[in-house]
Amino acid sequence: MDAARAAIKEHHPDARAAFLGGSVVTDRRTAMSDLDIVVLLHGPPAPYRASVQHGEWPVEMFVHTEATWHAFVEREVRKRRSPLLWMCADGILLFDHDGVGAYVAAEARKLTAAGPPTVSAEEIDDRRYAITDLLDDLAGSEDQSERLFIATELVRRTSELASWR
Repeated sequence: MDAARAAIKEHHPDARAAFLGGSVVTDRRTAMSDLDIVVLLHGPPAPYRASVQHGEWPVEMFVHTEATWHAFVEREVRKRRSPLLWMCADGILLFDHDGVGAYVAAEARKLTAAGPPTVSAEEIDDRRYAITDLLDDLAGSEDQSERLFIATELVRRTSELASWR
């Protein structure tokens, strides 16, 4: 956590709040884990994402304002996958100078507790159609490279549909 705080101080000494998330704060930490840091600023240069090195740590900074955090999370939640949301819901609040960190953490926990949005019957039918179309393409293809591509896409789309149920 000291390395994360030092990286923030170096790059954003005026930050309002920051979270440390990702595998580094869990039992899934590996030798390749990086520091995933969500930084909340008052304004520009946010929003942006940057990969930097701090000492021996690779660092991924997800820099936002309160407003851009909400906009990004809203967009990601609609897609049913929000790493930004989970970093703030499950991450460690490193510091919070004005209360925005506590607010974002509470909002993130509320949204994760609510679960993903309901999937419409039309969306499910669209996904089923796409999978059926890929199966037809796979059955009709004789090119090994094309078959590998189709099979990979078929696995991805099938697992996506299965996770919606």
